[in-house]
Amino acid sequence: MALGSSDSTTIGKVAAHVPDLIVYGDFSQEVPFIESFDGVLLFADISGFTALTEKFSTDTNLDRGADQLTQTLNHYVGDIVEEVLIYGGDILNFAGDALLALWKVQRNQLSDIITLALKCSLRIQEEYGVRETEVGLELRVKIGLSAGHISKVVVGDNKHQYFLVIGRAVDEVRLAQNLAKASEVILSPNCWELCNRNMIEIERIKDERAVKVGNLEFDEFFWKCTDYLQNYPTGESNSESLFLLLLHPALLFQIDDNQPLEYLSELRPVTIVFVNLQFDESANTLHLCKAIHDANVKISDVIHAFSGKINKVFMFDKGCTFLCVFGLPGDKQADESTHALESAFKIFNFCSEKLMKIKLVSIGVTSGPVFCGVVGHRVRHEYTGTVCFSGPVHVWYPLGTHGVCV
Repeated sequence: MALGSSDSTTIGKVAAHVPDLIVYGDFSQEVPFIESFDGVLLFADISGFTALTEKFSTDTNLDRGADQLTQTLNHYVGDIVEEVLIYGGDILNFAGDALLALWKVQRNQLSDIITLALKCSLRIQEEYGVRETEVGLELRVKIGLSAGHISKVVVGDNKHQYFLVIGRAVDEVRLAQNLAKASEVILSPNCWELCNRNMIEIERIKDERAVKVGNLEFDEFFWKCTDYLQNYPTGESNSESLFLLLLHPALLFQIDDNQPLEYLSELRPVTIVFVNLQFDESANTLHLCKAIHDANVKISDVIHAFSGKINKVFMFDKGCTFLCVFGLPGDKQADESTHALESAFKIFNFCSEKLMKIKLVSIGVTSGPVFCGVVGHRVRHEYTGTVCFSGPVHVWYPLGTHGVCV
């Protein structure tokens, strides 16, 4: 979505919750389906947000704490998002205190766009690498970059759909970010291979092929890249009905009722089920697409009976993860923990026995307060949640056919 585009219409408000990859994507095929392309990925993780969330949740009442947290988080995240948009990036998704951005380009432009994304990253670190908050805690950002071949996978049904990106570049961007310390930018091995090394000063990381970026000679190169991105074909925008399949009902109600999205921000007690699927090394993109789709259908069916919702589906170095939440607005029920545990057993049994190329299924169940709200920038944001447990955490891990409570 172009920075500064109108958000006065309903479709504009809805489209602000999904990336350009969806707004201008090809959805003419039946789910599940795969679309492959080349691109550059930026993964930014904000450290200090969990401590900040706990501070707001314990120092003030829940309503006031949520308001303050929303303002602090969105002011910081919004600044980072704006930089990515200015540099031509597309915010794929938010995951509480992290975001994943994409520059989708032609293969022969990868080197130039890596330089552009790197300039964006260094700009973010220069301007927003460290920010003091009003409660005396610091927010810091660390960034990983990767590049190469990426696949968009769309799964779901005619009621709700989910998308995620998979591939080596996706695995590497998370690994690069994990190597970064606060205020650092790390290039993944593949990104370092594809970039224009003459323009980048780097520092080697011991026992790693990834590199830490020191400086960048940019000059007039920025304008060459932005001209290219402005002329990059995007296609026709999809209809509003497609976007509705990707959004939470509480969010749709708020938009339809023309209510400020800030009203959705709250510190809310919920129960969360993390489902992590790791696949055999022989699994190709088609195998992954089929397995993730089958898992999505089963998980949705199991948790729907207890008003549970899949909040996020994402794939990084530890496999595909489904973040399922019981107790979101409009879905509160008694005995949520019991329902979550019952669901976890059913999901584990199905995924470990029925999924193609599955290597390991692990599930965690936990209850406590989370921050739920709309995170991001005025023209690109999402309804998301971040765990902020300050008390004991109860986790159930399925081992074989048995469970262990900790």
